[in-house]
Amino acid sequence: MVKRFPVLREILHLLFPMVLTMTLELSISVVDTIMLGHYSALHLAAVGLASSLWLPVGCFLIGVTFGITPLVTRHLHGRQPKLVNLYMSQAVGLSVGLGVLASLIVVLLLPHFAALMATEEETRQVSVSYLYIFAPALPMLALMTAYKNLFEAAGRPGFPLFVASFGLVLNILFNYVLIFGKFGFPELGAKGAALASALSLYLAVSLFFVYDRFFNKSPLFTRLVWRYTRKFSILLNVGAPAGFAFAFEVGLFSSMTWLISSFGDLALGGGQIVMSYTSFLFTPMMAMSAVTAIVVAKAMSKEGVDGVRKRIRVIVLLGLSYVSMCFIITQVFHNQIPYIYSNNAEVVALAASILLISSCYQFPDMLQTVFTGALRGFRDTRSSMIAFAVSLFGLSIPFGFWLSHYSPWAETLSLRGFYIGLGAGLTLLATILILRFRIVVARYEGKRIASPREVA
Repeated sequence: MVKRFPVLREILHLLFPMVLTMTLELSISVVDTIMLGHYSALHLAAVGLASSLWLPVGCFLIGVTFGITPLVTRHLHGRQPKLVNLYMSQAVGLSVGLGVLASLIVVLLLPHFAALMATEEETRQVSVSYLYIFAPALPMLALMTAYKNLFEAAGRPGFPLFVASFGLVLNILFNYVLIFGKFGFPELGAKGAALASALSLYLAVSLFFVYDRFFNKSPLFTRLVWRYTRKFSILLNVGAPAGFAFAFEVGLFSSMTWLISSFGDLALGGGQIVMSYTSFLFTPMMAMSAVTAIVVAKAMSKEGVDGVRKRIRVIVLLGLSYVSMCFIITQVFHNQIPYIYSNNAEVVALAASILLISSCYQFPDMLQTVFTGALRGFRDTRSSMIAFAVSLFGLSIPFGFWLSHYSPWAETLSLRGFYIGLGAGLTLLATILILRFRIVVARYEGKRIASPREVA
């Protein structure tokens, strides 16, 4: 069947390895959560709080490098590979510059927020220690994502898959040794999880660099152009709005964690379980978004709008099939899933009730993810940023806060109201992005990008 449908073959060729790569990358966070959940409920809550603080900053760094995808795709398929060096040089400059700034924010500013939100002194101390240890690895997080986007945009998703697989194996080993204090190492708990994650990021960047520089038969990033490490306006113009949009989405989940903290540390632990599980299910949708950006940029340079429409239809159908399967699994096993992460009965019961709600908003979440990628393929990232801000912070948080605290059902819903508000915001976001996509497509009707020489 795949051979009979070339568009489906093109999409699956990219999608399968990218899904595996992102799943393995996210599995690092899942491993942290599972091991800490069985180590200490308090350490699990502390890492959940710390992650909610640094993730919006880290996701902005990741999102900025998303601009690599449409730019590199057009120039590689337009047989202008030397321009890739310019974009990757900009990515290096952005990753190091913004990464150092992000590290300073995490070290100097975020511990004060952790102190305000933690209800117990030990939770605060563990959260702050986690932030201090992980902060220096933030530039590597951005640089690793830039390398991964480069290989995937070039249609070579195999090596990022290898890096993710190797990184997961090392992270499991590092976590086991450092969290529980095995083989003569000290028992560090959450500090060990932070150190393990930081080491994994540094090793991943080293693998990308060594492979592309010394072993890749067709190197992609062949020369660092120092002038462009300081002049990164092209990449920043495309990537900054995408970075803000990604940070807004993750920031919404982080904001919910902060709001949930008022319900106690057990609620924080339940929220961390839900975030870890739903993030794991969200990974294939993130891969769909990345694939959508690549195939849309490629189709616009070769076929025009008709090629874009064909690919969007296939990706949406694949996405609907996937989220339908996730919905059924979560609804059937919602009481059993939290036990993977923790054996605390109260935390498990709370997480199970939230999973029933979270499984419902995966449908609009899939749509917004796909159409965010489609707009990124057109290099229309500002509209996505605005849509994310309006939908998630204009509707989700106010509506969720009202449901949890002031609505007639506040006592019954408790913190579950925040997740209902999240579903409403994602539905509005998906609607806005679909309408925006239709407007952009209509603008390009009967046209195509004739030459990939066009630069943002």
